[in-house]
Amino acid sequence: MKHPFWRVVALLLTFLFTLPTPQLIAMAQEAQDQSQSQSKEEEKIRKAEEKRNKKEEERKRKESDARAREMKKYSNLTDFALDLYASNSQFRDYVDDCYLDLQRQHASEAYRLNTSHTREVLRTENDGELLIIRRALYDNPRVQEYVNRLGQQIVPEDSDKLYTFKVTVNPIPEAHTLSTGTVLISTGMISLLDNEAQLAYVLAHELAHVYKDHWRLKMMLPIAELEYNRRQEEKRLLWASLFGLAGAGIGAVAAGGKGAAIGAGAGLLTGYAVGSYYSQKIGLDWNVAQENEADDFALRATLGKSFDIQEVPRLYTAMAQVAGVDNRTQLGFLGSRKRIRERNEYAQGLINGALQAQYQEGLSSNKLKGVSPEFNLIMAELKRDNGIEAFYYDMFQMARKNLQQSVMMRSDDPLAAYYYARVMKQVGRTKEELELAQQSLLKAISLDTRQEIPEIQLHRALMLMDSKDTNSNSEAITSLKNYITAYERKRATMQANQPYVPPNLDVLYGYMRLLGDKTWTAPNHSELQKASMSAPVVQPQAPAPIPASQQLSPNSTRKPNRP
Repeated sequence: MKHPFWRVVALLLTFLFTLPTPQLIAMAQEAQDQSQSQSKEEEKIRKAEEKRNKKEEERKRKESDARAREMKKYSNLTDFALDLYASNSQFRDYVDDCYLDLQRQHASEAYRLNTSHTREVLRTENDGELLIIRRALYDNPRVQEYVNRLGQQIVPEDSDKLYTFKVTVNPIPEAHTLSTGTVLISTGMISLLDNEAQLAYVLAHELAHVYKDHWRLKMMLPIAELEYNRRQEEKRLLWASLFGLAGAGIGAVAAGGKGAAIGAGAGLLTGYAVGSYYSQKIGLDWNVAQENEADDFALRATLGKSFDIQEVPRLYTAMAQVAGVDNRTQLGFLGSRKRIRERNEYAQGLINGALQAQYQEGLSSNKLKGVSPEFNLIMAELKRDNGIEAFYYDMFQMARKNLQQSVMMRSDDPLAAYYYARVMKQVGRTKEELELAQQSLLKAISLDTRQEIPEIQLHRALMLMDSKDTNSNSEAITSLKNYITAYERKRATMQANQPYVPPNLDVLYGYMRLLGDKTWTAPNHSELQKASMSAPVVQPQAPAPIPASQQLSPNSTRKPNRP
């Protein structure tokens, strides 16, 4: 046997035939026992999985049934409230007065938002760096215009109301609507979104509250519910009295006066029970019901405008993950994790059910919109700014994620690189994380061509000092000198120019950087004054004479007679 393969086969056969028979039997038995043990374990795992799946399906079914019951109650109460509004002048006047007061409050809130100073320059505790605190609306006109333009696209054509969509500065994911038609969405909410389809869904949800007249209904429903339950109680008492009379009559015929009393009592109990069944009170959380109705509207509206509604379950999944890490994110639009799960399952059920045919049609015709390059480019600045806000709120998970995304989208942004370094330095525990922080600081220094961020040099010096490397001492000293000089220069420039330059100057510098200009800075106000005083005075030119052929005759300027 010169061939190696046949030599190996021969050795194996020799080994098997030389083994004692009991050993072969034992090996076979052991293999069989092991197989049976594995089969039992797999069977146990399979049954446990089936039990979990069955329990989960039962939970989903119960929650779906409860949602359907609540929506039916809400529909019945809404119809009752509208009928009462149409038929009862006292109720109508009360609702109109309450709604008018609400609109006054919302109009005042809108005015404060639109006219308040959007920024205040404050100092941090160590008096070492300038912190820009944003108030009210997000002072980035490009983002504001983009969000408003997207919102206007999803307004139903049959709506007789006017709407506006605005972004507020708040790291908490939050969105709400004013009865004036103003839809407000926070930077924290937008920072969680991955694409245009998800943003369209959130805007459509908030739009629904105005389109469906939820604010006016909120004025109606509390009183309408009380009136509805009062009438239901009257019906129950009527049923009880009818059955009581019938029972008394039957009892009197059967057993005289004593039988009448017994029959009346039995009839009252029976009648009240029957009345309770057919005339039930409404116990309803209409806020949740309106949120459910808004979810339903938003799914249909976004799909109607060819947005990919499969992005909605993905949005809720991301929300659940964020809420699980930081409970503060549940304070706004997200709600509790239980509500997030319910909304996610409802959206998925609607997509796989009533909306499936329409969705598949849009998918096959390649008309559905999800990711937009414009969205990522515009939202790079928003994610950066919200990451900075989250950093100062100690919402480090959100800050790190937002700033990391911003750095990836806009690799030439010094502010994003600087604050990403700050976050990584603040929460970093490993050598790799601290090295990443230092690399980000170095990148921010190289990108800060306008020297807008003096604090970069301070934190660079601190990291060099922490390294305990004496060879870095001279570099650390240089960084500290650069920080002091840059800080003094920035403060002097701000004090001299602050009343005269736009409050969102850093945003405008970002636009210029995006367009290719990375060095131009606003001139000093005193320099502008000197330049304007030394410039020659230009005399205004006399207007050119109007040709006779173009002159208006006196008769042509006569105003038309009023009817």
